[in-house]
Amino acid sequence: MTRIRLSQRVMPRVFALSVAAAVAVARGGDTSGEAVLRSVDARLAPVHDYTVTLDVVADIERLNVPPMHATMYFKQPDKIHLDAEGFALLPREGLQPEIGKLLSRYNVAETGSDTLGGVPVRRVTLQAKSERGFPRMLSVYVDPRRWTTERIVTKGSADRVATITFSYIQVDGVWLPGEMTAAFSIAQADSLEGDLPAAPMRPQQMPRKGTVTVRFSEYRLNTGLNDEIFTKDPLTR
Repeated sequence: MTRIRLSQRVMPRVFALSVAAAVAVARGGDTSGEAVLRSVDARLAPVHDYTVTLDVVADIERLNVPPMHATMYFKQPDKIHLDAEGFALLPREGLQPEIGKLLSRYNVAETGSDTLGGVPVRRVTLQAKSERGFPRMLSVYVDPRRWTTERIVTKGSADRVATITFSYIQVDGVWLPGEMTAAFSIAQADSLEGDLPAAPMRPQQMPRKGTVTVRFSEYRLNTGLNDEIFTKDPLTR
């Protein structure tokens, strides 16, 4: 199995143990967006490290991407290592939101209630603090029954949208991702593009839509991963 270095973040996770925030939300005292997001981290307090198998399938316009099989290693607070065969194509936003960094880069613009598949969720909308921040806005949908991130919708410019949806499985009593699907779409820049004649010097067209599906299996939690695992060809952070 070949180790590869990815140019994009694969799964940044900071397990910030915000127990006070979680208790406040559970009691109905503090229902702010920040408290909701920090409760997502608090739920993961029992997880010190894990190993998980990833199977990635991409269906992206104008690209032929073979399926990928990988093993990911994680250790608190943010150590990640990936062993993979082939090229890893994973969403820029990562496989789960890193709450601490989200709150350092974004302000909570709005907190409200919504439903996903008939299930009540909390919706937290974030806006970038910097004018150069990307994406400019994103909405995080959280199931308050188990404090899991169910969906993330990001918006860049008016024509660039990505939606990341999660499903979960229980591992040793902890809810962890079982599958993640990221779908993106970019509006056609030029409505006449299809009428342009083919030419050798014509710039390569970029994909305008696609999906990436990641399936998680064979979790192993709290096995005491050695730090040396993360010094071998570490991921670019």
